[in-house]
Amino acid sequence: MGNSKINPKIYSALGQGGSMFGITLPDVARKKDNVIVLSADMSTPAGLDKFKSLYPDKFFNLGIAEQNMIGVAAGLTDEGYKTISVAQACFVSMRCFEQVRQFLGYMHSGQVLVGIGSGFSLTLMGNTHYALEDISLMKTIPGMTVIAPCDALEAMKALEAAVQLESPVYIRLYGGTVTPIVYHEDFDFKVGKSVTLRKGKDLQIIATGSMVYIAMQAAEILAGKGVSASVVDMHTVKPLDIEVIDFNAPFIVSLEEHRMVGGMGDSLADYLSQYNSHPKLLKIGASDSFSIVGDYPYMMEQNGLSTDKVVERIMSFINR
Repeated sequence: MGNSKINPKIYSALGQGGSMFGITLPDVARKKDNVIVLSADMSTPAGLDKFKSLYPDKFFNLGIAEQNMIGVAAGLTDEGYKTISVAQACFVSMRCFEQVRQFLGYMHSGQVLVGIGSGFSLTLMGNTHYALEDISLMKTIPGMTVIAPCDALEAMKALEAAVQLESPVYIRLYGGTVTPIVYHEDFDFKVGKSVTLRKGKDLQIIATGSMVYIAMQAAEILAGKGVSASVVDMHTVKPLDIEVIDFNAPFIVSLEEHRMVGGMGDSLADYLSQYNSHPKLLKIGASDSFSIVGDYPYMMEQNGLSTDKVVERIMSFINR
């Protein structure tokens, strides 16, 4: 992507799915003739309608049958197609875990799996539809790459990178339209290589997905309190970019819209535990309980993931 093409406001208005599938996917299909897209009755929510109309022969709706979709994708991949399978994150990770483990992991199939509506994105649909365990599940599969883009532009770049890989990839999308903008200009995206968005000396905030924007907001508030925080966009949760971890920082904070058990924070903790001396780690993520259902701001506030709650947790951690 050249700078002349970058218009973050337009991408933001389309959301991660709309930008990824409405803008990037048609371009990918023009360049890669073997691309096939499968959907579990999610074409409109995912923003796939434009692609479906442009390339009707490259799109298949498998209905609300996610497990079958993974099996069909595996067969198409064996025949030489590059498959991109799209479903709600909660179902494609939990309901399909066995199929994903066998057909993508065990068979080392180069499929791209896209989970939409991760975290608390599906709001009033309730706990059955919240995807707060998907990172934990997907990262346990050998050979699986796990990517959680932070905004619409990064989602586009994630898809471009994913279709070039020969190994399985899970891309975790959140929200609907009008996603917050993190990247206002073009940038280099590399799988497994994080992006440092802000530098600081007092603590390092390592965030992924939707929480990168929250981390940037929190860093501004912390600066007003005399705390200098660096912010890292850890868009690739597996493989984790261990080189970015600042061992000179007194504190590291992991931030994710996911359960803390098995999430990115646990990956950081596992790595840090190998060393006798390392920064103190504060893991911030969704609470270890089923939530009272509500709209998105309410869910984030309830789980301590709003900007104010994150700042409060960090200040308490520093001052204890």
